[in-house]
Amino acid sequence: MTFSRSIIFFIIATIPVFFAAVQAWIWSFYTAGIFAAFLILLWQNRINKAWLPDKIYIFAMGAFYLVCLLQCLPLPSTILSFLSPFRHKVLTQSMAIIHGSVGWQSISYASLRSLAWWTFLLGLLLLFFIFRITFTSSRHLKILIYILLVLAAAEAIYGLIQALVPSLGVLWIDYIEAYLGDARGTYINRNHFAGFIEMILPLSLGYTLALGNWKEKLSLKALMSTDRPNFQFFLTIGLAVMVLALLFSKSRAGITGWGLGFLTFVILVHSGSNGIPRSFWVITSIIIGMVAFFSFRIGVDPILERFLKISKEASRLNFWRDSLVIVKDHPFGIGLATFKQVFPVYNVSTISEKTLYYAHNDYLQLLVEAGWIGFLALVSGFYIFLVRSFRKVRRMRLQADPFRFFLTIGALSGLVSIAFHSFFDFNLHMPANCVYFVILIGIVDVCLWQGVEGVRQTNGG
Repeated sequence: MTFSRSIIFFIIATIPVFFAAVQAWIWSFYTAGIFAAFLILLWQNRINKAWLPDKIYIFAMGAFYLVCLLQCLPLPSTILSFLSPFRHKVLTQSMAIIHGSVGWQSISYASLRSLAWWTFLLGLLLLFFIFRITFTSSRHLKILIYILLVLAAAEAIYGLIQALVPSLGVLWIDYIEAYLGDARGTYINRNHFAGFIEMILPLSLGYTLALGNWKEKLSLKALMSTDRPNFQFFLTIGLAVMVLALLFSKSRAGITGWGLGFLTFVILVHSGSNGIPRSFWVITSIIIGMVAFFSFRIGVDPILERFLKISKEASRLNFWRDSLVIVKDHPFGIGLATFKQVFPVYNVSTISEKTLYYAHNDYLQLLVEAGWIGFLALVSGFYIFLVRSFRKVRRMRLQADPFRFFLTIGALSGLVSIAFHSFFDFNLHMPANCVYFVILIGIVDVCLWQGVEGVRQTNGG
């Protein structure tokens, strides 16, 4: 179990470093690592029925994975004509030119590509199972939080340097002119960098607050009574740096998503503590004060300009409108990771030399690629989990277990942020952000739903 956990720690600590693992050979390497960790648990006989979640999630995940796997398999012409009549029609017309027959064909327009991405998504499911088996103690969760804190702070500092030095590229990639002068860390796209920060930021805030002595009194004195106030202040500075980096990414959807996540955080803290403690506002005020100071020192004009500017590029609405036509013709989907191959045929609203790889809307692209069944299974499963978690966390009490309480609401707030951001971008097609998305779900599951006695913390120690 220790070796499997070490593999997961390695993946979490390194996956965003090489451009968010967007290249196929990189995410394939990490996928192999996840499978290896799972096989080690099987070999050690650590798998039992306790690793399975509720039946509703088993059904939702099972439906999604089965449908997407079916899309990759070659099917007889009669079955293909029933499940994907438009693709069957196109294949029939194509084969008529060379006087051939359709034969066995897959629903996916690029079956091997779809199967590769399906394997990665299966790896994410196994990552969740590994997490809920091996991260059940407060000590392991603390190590995880420290890794995420250090990683997010390093990415944020690098991003601020990029904002200060507009000519600075991403690592050794300095020939990409897009997003120069924007904070983006080791991510090529600033919006995906913002997605990473907005997921980790609420979790970091939750851990910072969890270090206070909440069992005695909900006050500033209780916060400062911790034996490590200097460490809390250091973490608060790190939080301010992360917020600054998010602002200077100039990602409108990312900043708005973080705002919604922070509002969620406030509401959940209020529901579990009979009123928001003064110390919460103290830490929040320190962060806002630092952000305001450094923002005005650096200059906020680029941020305001980005919010007010009307982009010269085509509207997302045009892409979405054309994508919906694909859904109409392919109710059973076109296959995972095949949007790039199919969309150019349907792109009638925008004339551009660029090839659109993504729909700039994770929900819509999922609907296009996985079809209605796969889309409803995955999205409904996620939002059922989110709603049920909100209801359950409202019954938690801060004083009973501050560590578990703040980690839960931090992870939930991060999920709210990225769920909103995904309406306007494709964060969840970035392998690194997918991994952190699953980790947040795992934290909620371990801290809120499993009720493991090992996940207990007093004064953050």
